Amino acid sequence: MKKVSLALSTLYSDLTQRVHFRPVRPGSIFTMKVRGREYIYVKRLVGKLRRNDYVGPVDDTETKTTLKLIKSVQEQAQEDRKTISLLKRAGIPAPTTQLGCVLDALSDAGVFKDATLIGTAAYQCYSPIVGHALPRPTLMTGDVDLATARLAFTALPQNETILDILRRADPTFMPIPPLSNPTAPSSAFRAANGFMVDLVTQQRTRHDANPLPLKGAGAGATPLQFIRWLITDSIEAVVLYGNGVAVTVPQPARFAVHKLILAQERQANETAKRQKDLLQAEALIEALREADPYALQDALNDSRRQGRRWARRMERSLDELKITLEQFA
Repeated sequence: MKKVSLALSTLYSDLTQRVHFRPVRPGSIFTMKVRGREYIYVKRLVGKLRRNDYVGPVDDTETKTTLKLIKSVQEQAQEDRKTISLLKRAGIPAPTTQLGCVLDALSDAGVFKDATLIGTAAYQCYSPIVGHALPRPTLMTGDVDLATARLAFTALPQNETILDILRRADPTFMPIPPLSNPTAPSSAFRAANGFMVDLVTQQRTRHDANPLPLKGAGAGATPLQFIRWLITDSIEAVVLYGNGVAVTVPQPARFAVHKLILAQERQANETAKRQKDLLQAEALIEALREADPYALQDALNDSRRQGRRWARRMERSLDELKITLEQFA
């Protein structure tokens, strides 16, 4: 795989830090006169929805202070868009418009304070993090997978649900009723063009309800094995869309090992998904052997300590890829 230069990786790292520490969302400032008095508003694009956020009266001291902050953030966002364009021109992966809109709406609502982006949407973020251009066929996706270790969303706007948030990106999103219990809260949502958003969580017991309800989200989450391990100590990343979208993703080494295990869990009718799991794991392992071999070794060793079932599945996938554990000793 082609290396991503240190300069580009550093640009991405700096961008990630700035986007995650923005005190407010960037937007265009305008005034509106109501009954003879002028008020400040900020026009912001969230997903595909344009909204006008109220700031305060023009002559109010607190409004003036907030206005200075918004102007500063907007000026920095303009520079960040230039950085994003530069990274994209250099070949750093960026999402499709629909994927970017969905992630933008979720991030704006605070979803990533309680959940981690997993699956291929997360994998797209790894090239500048691991310092290698990951293979293009492994980057394609038409869905978003979100994982949470807790059964609650604490940061969402009051009285809003996951469906409300998704409809800012695409008003055609609809919940998919669970087959096992049609009256239970949905863990999957589909747009008219087939784009999917799935919520998953850690399986607690073999008798878990499916889906498990998520407090404060108007949704549920499908309980799956290995999820808590995958998202432990997740890291910050930025999606190259708009002004930059702040997300959290699994550690690359854990993502790679999880894919090794997941590949052996796939059903007989999931051949394509299984192959993609192996290809993504192989690409990340190859990159991490140079970029962060100790992180990779730690993730492999830790997964083996989780039990024989984990170790057996991981070793089978490594064998298929013709990679031996001795190479990580």
